[in-house]
Amino acid sequence: MGSFLTDVLPFKPIHMKHILFTFIFILITSLSFGQVTDTLQANLKITQINSNTFIVTHYFPWNSNSMIVQASDKEVVLIDTPYTNEATKKVIEWIDDKLQPKKIIAINTGFHVDNLGGNTYLRSKGIDIYGAEITVRMLKERSEATRKQLISWLRPDQKDIIKAYKELIFTAPNKVFDENKGLTLNVGKLTFDIYYPGESHSPDNLVVYIQESNLLFGGCMIKSLGSKGLGFTGDANIDQWPKSVRQIKERYPKVKIVIPHHGKWGDSKLLDHTLYLLKK
Repeated sequence: MGSFLTDVLPFKPIHMKHILFTFIFILITSLSFGQVTDTLQANLKITQINSNTFIVTHYFPWNSNSMIVQASDKEVVLIDTPYTNEATKKVIEWIDDKLQPKKIIAINTGFHVDNLGGNTYLRSKGIDIYGAEITVRMLKERSEATRKQLISWLRPDQKDIIKAYKELIFTAPNKVFDENKGLTLNVGKLTFDIYYPGESHSPDNLVVYIQESNLLFGGCMIKSLGSKGLGFTGDANIDQWPKSVRQIKERYPKVKIVIPHHGKWGDSKLLDHTLYLLKK
């Protein structure tokens, strides 16, 4: 009896080795170019964008991106946190289960809740958090104003979210550096350049550049291509912001992947789009 393919198809039979080759090709292609998403809960997901980089997207209720980087088999770097300690706990549990590192460190790129809302949980687990002196200062000066602003944007029926923001404890990074000097972290096989180009979306926004993958975590300073405006500008320096973006372009001319804090990631076009929005 002939094979199923031979029996039902009117064209020349296909050898099994060709079918196997095609299957392997499709599998490799999908792994190379596809993005696999792991949903931790309805408002929290993790998307793998390359072999060692994962984007954490948390909706609370607005979307916000943080990033997980597997620097080696033993070390993981978390850049910013979800909005809450509860969501951050789930992310750390996912890291422990899937990546099984011996050490996790974190970096805060600003003082807003979408940068460091999960810091309290990180410190409770002994995870060191790197952040700028200006971020610590902004937390002391403006954290309560930030809390009130967030709550004012919520609807009365969003009671669980309101409660979470009311109870949130702002915890500063414990590994503090001078933002004007910047900081380079060599973790595992990767180099993380933590850079402060000047004020932008907030007085303290940092960016993180991974040299080996030409990847830039632009945070709230950089807008996604889907952004029609600048978003919240209550802490922004609109005059300095475009100068800061241009400094980033000059410092990282080989950038290939750009991660904004809100919306879809992409390439260097996000930098140009941010400059365009700043001209409007």
